[in-house]
Amino acid sequence: MTDRQNAISAPHPPRPAFPRLTESKVALIPGILLSILWIAGMSVIDASAYTHTPSLWILSIVTAIAAIAILIGYKVVRMPLLGWLSLAAAAYYLVRALTGFSVIENWSDAGLILGGIIFYIAGLYTGQNKSNRSLMIVLITAVLLNLFYLWLMKNHHPSLHFLGRADVGLSGPNTRNTSLFVYKNFAGGFLALSGSLLVWRTIWQGINHWRDFFTIIIGLAAIVASTYCGTRAIWFMLPLLTGIGWLLWLIIRLYSNRPIGWAILIGVGLIVIVSLVLISDLFFSNNLLKLLTEFGSHGRYYIWDTICHVAPKAPLWGFGPGGAQWEIVPYFSEWRLPNYAHNEYLQMWTDYGIIGLLLMSVLLISHFIQGFRTLANDHLNQAQRIRAAMAIMILVSLSGIAISDFIWHNFSLVAMTAFACGTLATPTPHPPIILFSRKKWAPGSGPSVRPIRAESNCGRVLIFVLALTLITTMMKLSSTLYPAWLAHIEYDTMNTNGATIPERRAFILSVLPNYPDTSITDHYIAMAPGGAQPDWAAYEQGLLTALQGNPRQFFTASILAQLLSKQNRHEEAEIISRRYYPELTPDNKRLSSWISLYALNLQKWGRQEMYNGNPAKALSLMTYGDNIAKKSGYINAAMYRRDARSWTRKGTPELHQFLKSCKTDLNILRAMELTPDDSWQQPLEPGGKKALYQHLQNKAK
Repeated sequence: MTDRQNAISAPHPPRPAFPRLTESKVALIPGILLSILWIAGMSVIDASAYTHTPSLWILSIVTAIAAIAILIGYKVVRMPLLGWLSLAAAAYYLVRALTGFSVIENWSDAGLILGGIIFYIAGLYTGQNKSNRSLMIVLITAVLLNLFYLWLMKNHHPSLHFLGRADVGLSGPNTRNTSLFVYKNFAGGFLALSGSLLVWRTIWQGINHWRDFFTIIIGLAAIVASTYCGTRAIWFMLPLLTGIGWLLWLIIRLYSNRPIGWAILIGVGLIVIVSLVLISDLFFSNNLLKLLTEFGSHGRYYIWDTICHVAPKAPLWGFGPGGAQWEIVPYFSEWRLPNYAHNEYLQMWTDYGIIGLLLMSVLLISHFIQGFRTLANDHLNQAQRIRAAMAIMILVSLSGIAISDFIWHNFSLVAMTAFACGTLATPTPHPPIILFSRKKWAPGSGPSVRPIRAESNCGRVLIFVLALTLITTMMKLSSTLYPAWLAHIEYDTMNTNGATIPERRAFILSVLPNYPDTSITDHYIAMAPGGAQPDWAAYEQGLLTALQGNPRQFFTASILAQLLSKQNRHEEAEIISRRYYPELTPDNKRLSSWISLYALNLQKWGRQEMYNGNPAKALSLMTYGDNIAKKSGYINAAMYRRDARSWTRKGTPELHQFLKSCKTDLNILRAMELTPDDSWQQPLEPGGKKALYQHLQNKAK
């Protein structure tokens, strides 16, 4: 044979096998980016949509790198059935989020959902790793950063620029400085959870090195620091974390064939301590009862009660993002705007409907069961078993605290929950679920996790298409939010440089068309033009823009109606009222006093018609307004204050004099024995409603 023939017939050297993605050098950059994003996300207050802008950029880069690596052959585990179910649910939430009635809430929820999808998949792939070292580095770094910023905020009150945030945002100054999370409940919850994870993780694996003592010290410091965040939530969270940690410790030792004597002994000790605390509190202090009473702070109990009346009225797919807070506004008795439901399950029901609530419940329960079945597998190594236990602790504790707070409206806590669920969804060979027989439940045969293998070509193309869809969605959303994100920083710079109120108002008015946020509108109104000749046109433009972004901003509709009424544009104020005000409300001792404001405009309109020579129309208007006022319990000072947030019940001498004059004028009109002209009660615009609150006319005293 010739050399050429020998070369052809010689066996080719095997092509180098691609390693698993999460343990390769290629994954280093996505891993670092996700770690940075998770930690940086703690400085986000609530769910302001514009703050998703840099997050979406990082998520897009991570998705692109991972998709290309999978496409060229890096090994990943095939998506399990639970993973596909989770992604299908995420697709439902994303579509529903982008089709809601409130623009800002739509964008906010969409950013959170997209982040959750990426972190879920990251957790699914990381669940195949044999070590937890990188996870521990990220967790310890996050805890140390939070402890450092908590110390800064509590002792030196530095500028929020230390947090990478503007001192003054588009919605006003940021003043609630608690830690890197800024908002106290998020900060306290994260520190309590992370500290407990570090402590229990060390106990689960055993103290074998000086690094273990260092980890415990950091964990205990985080737990202690959580008590300085000014939140009551941790006093419910810490006992829950203690109980979960002990239970997981017992299971870990049981399925590792290690003695459980110490676990039982410490469990008995915990029961004794809890019993003594309960007995002592019952007979001496009643602190727990006080804590439960104060637990309803910020109107939680009333919000929940109101939402329970509103949620059943939601369609199967819900009202849309933000529905929980906006649908209850007409029924809310506090004199301020409720922001969230302070219960993620009620919020899910109202916003995403019974479909969304059922999907979330199924996913939480399924991942919880999958986690315990994985934990019970005899062939897990110690790192994998501890990782599963940490994921279970995250899932159970955050699911528990979600009953009383809106923790899943914070990017970092959403990422933490999604990553834990993805970790628990890592495929493990199990027979059908039978909880009553340990041998059938976890027989102890087979590998701890399914072998890592390259996806099929079809699977790789599907993954790439899904990744491309995600990237396109994230980039589209970020391009929409980028102007508001940039404006947030620019506005802070303007304030730092001493911008005048007219300059600030003009700047905010330029932002509102692209980012019609109610908080920005409130800030704009707080700088309302004064003097003899206020700029009504610019004022009105800002209010109309905000209403276009969220037609259920009844506060904004109220302000706009009063604005038009002050300019004697009473028919236009009536049209706005009919378009936006709710027709049926329980009573008039509610947020915004819709009925009182409506009656007030009718009386002003009636007086103007009387002076214009239309006494019959004036009689109809003023009688209608007077009947509503009598039935609803007229609040004399139903006027919106200039700070755009507070209502007042006291009233002004001018308002009291006006109401007195209205009574006199109405008596004069009645004495004239006119036939009332009720033509104004018909629709004033095509497809519009008739006069509101007609049900109060025949029942008035």
